[in-house]
Amino acid sequence: KAVLNYDAWIRSSFRQNKPYDQFVRDLLTARGSTWRNGAATLFRDRRSPDELTPLVSQLFLGIRLECAKCHHHPFEKWGQEDFYGLAGFFNGLQRKSIAADREFIFHKGYQQTKMPLTGKIVPTRPPDGPVAKKFDGDPRIRLAKWMTSAKNPYFARLVSNRLWKHFLGRGLVEPEDDLRTTNPATNEALLQHLSQVVVQ
Repeated sequence: KAVLNYDAWIRSSFRQNKPYDQFVRDLLTARGSTWRNGAATLFRDRRSPDELTPLVSQLFLGIRLECAKCHHHPFEKWGQEDFYGLAGFFNGLQRKSIAADREFIFHKGYQQTKMPLTGKIVPTRPPDGPVAKKFDGDPRIRLAKWMTSAKNPYFARLVSNRLWKHFLGRGLVEPEDDLRTTNPATNEALLQHLSQVVVQ
């Protein structure tokens, strides 16, 4: 039922013509029963911060951070501090079992994130984003606000590239969710223009 509710939530958002930035904010900050709030099912499938981090970064930023979990990305600028900085927003995410097949998802508040091997504390921050110095409540709210902000250069580029691919069959960047500097757009000026149009 939780999966069906997830599907129903997505379909309902489309029927409401919910703006994509609002859709992403609602999804990233989802809480409550997986039987009542379909969006919360995202956090039932991916359970730990290090599972959520590469999913969220690739889906909504076009940044592939898998390699940076263990070492510096061989073809990009991302390192372990980028990976665990983003993971910090999900550190403290909790699940309470209500019944055999339903859970209640909530965030109990900011917790420090440490490197697994060194124990070094990593500042919580999005990739290339500001370091979050103080949190009140659920840190995912701050992440969702930054992610969908016009100041975030990755979100609009990814949306633009996906729309281009949807209508024309091929993205300006392929794969469409791999926007690294070593995988440039076939027409960077066009992608930049589309990114500006999307946020207007």
